[in-house]
Amino acid sequence: MADVIKFIFPKIPKLISTTLDHYNNGPPKPSWNLKFHMAFVAIKLSIDDLYYSTVEEAQELCNKPVAISPDFAVDQVRISNKYRKNAQQYIDNLLKEYDHLIDDEWNKLDNLEELDAEWIYVKENGFMQKQDKRIILYLHGGAYIMCSVGSYRNITSGIAKAADAHVFAINYRLVPQNQFPAALHDALTAYLYLTNPPEDAGFSAINPKQIVIMGDSAGGGLTIATLLALRDSGLPIVAGAVGWSPWVDLTHSMPSILNKECDKSDYLPPMTFQFLPSQAQYRFLEKSAALSEKIKHSNKPRTWHKSLDRKDRIHQYAANEALPILYISPLCAVSLGGLPPILLTAGDGERLRDEIIYFAFKASQPSKYLLPIYNAGKFEISSFKTPTNVTLEIYEDMPHVFQKFGFNESAQFSLQRTAEFIHKAIASASEKSTSKISNSSNYARISANKQVSPLKESDYSVLEWQNVGISPTVKIPIKTFMKTPNKVKTRPLIIVYILAILAVIEFLF
Repeated sequence: MADVIKFIFPKIPKLISTTLDHYNNGPPKPSWNLKFHMAFVAIKLSIDDLYYSTVEEAQELCNKPVAISPDFAVDQVRISNKYRKNAQQYIDNLLKEYDHLIDDEWNKLDNLEELDAEWIYVKENGFMQKQDKRIILYLHGGAYIMCSVGSYRNITSGIAKAADAHVFAINYRLVPQNQFPAALHDALTAYLYLTNPPEDAGFSAINPKQIVIMGDSAGGGLTIATLLALRDSGLPIVAGAVGWSPWVDLTHSMPSILNKECDKSDYLPPMTFQFLPSQAQYRFLEKSAALSEKIKHSNKPRTWHKSLDRKDRIHQYAANEALPILYISPLCAVSLGGLPPILLTAGDGERLRDEIIYFAFKASQPSKYLLPIYNAGKFEISSFKTPTNVTLEIYEDMPHVFQKFGFNESAQFSLQRTAEFIHKAIASASEKSTSKISNSSNYARISANKQVSPLKESDYSVLEWQNVGISPTVKIPIKTFMKTPNKVKTRPLIIVYILAILAVIEFLF
């Protein structure tokens, strides 16, 4: 309770002014009621707070487990590093041509803690007692920097119930402590664990056709990257995948990422997070400088666009020069064909909207969207020309990963449709049901009152965008460095009272 008060109290003035603005001027989007508007602002303020935190503080705050209904079982799992060693061989093969662009600490397994994971499922279903199993490998969001399986239990439990499935969620390694491909390495490790478990796991080997990989935001991008890794490694492919607002372009090249209108309708910042100095940040800067020297002295061919030649590091996840690698930014892949059925959702008010739309069409029409700046002449020799079956759903008025707003009707409808997709994907893969995924891709808009209609003409305009994979030049906002954590934390509470009183006076008079 004390943590809740500490979280809410400083935000009271802004929440009061939001209430006044909601009734005086209307919400940012027509369908937003006051409850949604307030929840949106609370999340946006919380993200703003991260600018005045160290990365360790942000991780401590955002990784805390949340309480869920006692109707769910949560079984903790520790995956032996022998599975990481198995996965390591596949990752090494996939990244041979990019090894000069990658920090090599990811594969130093000595003294590395085992991969932490958990099963979450409805207790009355029992653990793996059903013959007709549905397994969801869930990869959480958090910009690759924060969040955990514990902090995501409200999401994973909801999916487990809606899809009548067992969810297996992992605490993949986070940045800046562990850069690419550590997260991908851990995701592939989890797949190998599920499909070939140890004798004491409590379940027998799971057929990949009974698995759907799912994630949101960064976890959604990691979901697609894992599919590509399975495809390119020749491993048995899973039944399907779900990406809620997946982050598939870390070059930030698509127009919606910097769209001013999204300032009103999305809580994501326009570019990456920047944190205050700390031990993790200093260590990251050291590793980043060493990697830059490694890249500079490499004789390997250039694989990135000149827009990525900049002194400032765009992301802590990977070096600028590495961002177009398909397992980092799947949007830049030579081909997105040959993948299992994918469900993608996006809010039409979110910053990642355009990259998600472009990704959907690039996957379902792989011969059409070839990105010549990266892939000239490469598609012709690709082994993956078969179109991927994509279901794209754009939810009107919604922000990034709107499914987190569980009380909202669009969020509930999306969860329902996600569960239906998971059922059909696994049924189609196992050929045990007549309720299967359609053979053709489907793109739709879904209104606040759950009406499904074709995409708008404006949705197609992004397909003409010529700068895919070309990073825009954007300076880090100066507010990032204006305050220290101590100044924020010791701000006199009297200011909160004064602002709250002023907001009430403004409303009354």
